[in-house]
Amino acid sequence: MRIAGLLEFGLALFSAAALAAPTPPPIGNFALVDQNGKPFQLHDLRGNYVFLTFIFTRCPLPKMCPLTMSRSNELVRQWGRLKGAPPLRILAVTLDPEHDTPKVLKSYARRHRVDERVFRLATGVPQVLSDLAAEFNVAGFPGQGSITHNMKNILLGPELSAVKAYKDNEWTAPQVIGDMSRYRAREQAPTKAGTPPLPPSP
Repeated sequence: MRIAGLLEFGLALFSAAALAAPTPPPIGNFALVDQNGKPFQLHDLRGNYVFLTFIFTRCPLPKMCPLTMSRSNELVRQWGRLKGAPPLRILAVTLDPEHDTPKVLKSYARRHRVDERVFRLATGVPQVLSDLAAEFNVAGFPGQGSITHNMKNILLGPELSAVKAYKDNEWTAPQVIGDMSRYRAREQAPTKAGTPPLPPSP
């Protein structure tokens, strides 16, 4: 019985430590311009969950940027059906700032029928965009009227710290929502879980 009690206590301590694991630091601030030509700072989005992705509007591959936009639309729809859902923003940052002006991004947003209350398609100074992408080991290489790039999507928490990164388009709306729910539970747990039980007496 005593061994079982010690084991239970150890598991409680492990669970408490896991729940109290430090949250990664917020990503840096970056000056961007949205599809309406409005300048904004990345940190303006604090207080929202942010699904960050990197695209370019000339992408010809259906399973790359167009699929990202389609799945992001589905994420917005499913997230919006959640009771008591926290606010969400989609931030799609171009890897092709020479071509993707605010006007081009606006047209792209309309083509994909996005809810512009939720979506921000962003361009800006090329070096700033490159630095933002580099925070997540994303890089774009121009050539022959296109951009060769790796793909990564990142869910950021309300303080703009990374919750989870998703390689390519290997993610679904329910998966992202599940990751958000687990993150919220973890962030709220320290104030609810209390102190783990004391070990049993000898």
